[in-house]
Amino acid sequence: MHWIIHRGFFSEPGGSWLLDTLERFGISHSLHDVVPVIGDLVPEPELAHLNVIGMGSFSMRHYAAKQEWNPGIFDLFDQDFEQQRVHWGDHLLNSRSRVTTVRDASFPDSRMFVRPVKDTKYFTGRVFERSEFLALQQSICAPNPTHGTSLTPETLIQISEPRSISEECRFWVVAGEIIASSPYERDGQPTREGNVSNSMTSFVTDRIREWCSHEAFVIDACQTADDLKIVEINTLNSSAFYAADVPRLVMALEDRFNAVG
Repeated sequence: MHWIIHRGFFSEPGGSWLLDTLERFGISHSLHDVVPVIGDLVPEPELAHLNVIGMGSFSMRHYAAKQEWNPGIFDLFDQDFEQQRVHWGDHLLNSRSRVTTVRDASFPDSRMFVRPVKDTKYFTGRVFERSEFLALQQSICAPNPTHGTSLTPETLIQISEPRSISEECRFWVVAGEIIASSPYERDGQPTREGNVSNSMTSFVTDRIREWCSHEAFVIDACQTADDLKIVEINTLNSSAFYAADVPRLVMALEDRFNAVG
């Protein structure tokens, strides 16, 4: 395949390993800036075929679809939180979330977890203080909004009570198989150290067998005080690598989607 790489992706944890891997294996690639929101590339890529994968900004999915790249971007827009809840139920960390619009959202407590229902990258799901969220809500619902994002008063979000988490790990899935994994947070602090436990790997494997949301995606899991939970799934093309085995992931994607060589 030809790999289109967003230059800004190198600032993500582990992002530079992707370029190192492509260069080491002599895989065709090019670097581009991505126009925010619309996803156009600068400079325009010069391509010999459409067997192309993009890595970086989520907005690149618009350009990839318009150009009919294959595989392009593994878009999870339709595999949103409500779909995940149908398939995984209480295995989801925030399965009891209330789904509402930005306009109608209210905070029953002083601190709540808030995330967009769809994998849109409007903002990263996190715990908000009530005053912080109300300020965001007011800026979005104002007659002349100035918040600078694609959020609208009708954007669906999920709200739930914060949960205590001791460890979070990321898994990269290709064709129904876990290809790579990495810890990324432990006791509230970012980390790439240590191995992912066998128990968490087995837990994620079981969830994938129940429902595999795409040919390639990322799934985040965590250890709570009581048990293991799925945090969310994310678009593989836009997800940080942390300490993942990037060469193994690149070759798995090549083996699965390369239609040229």
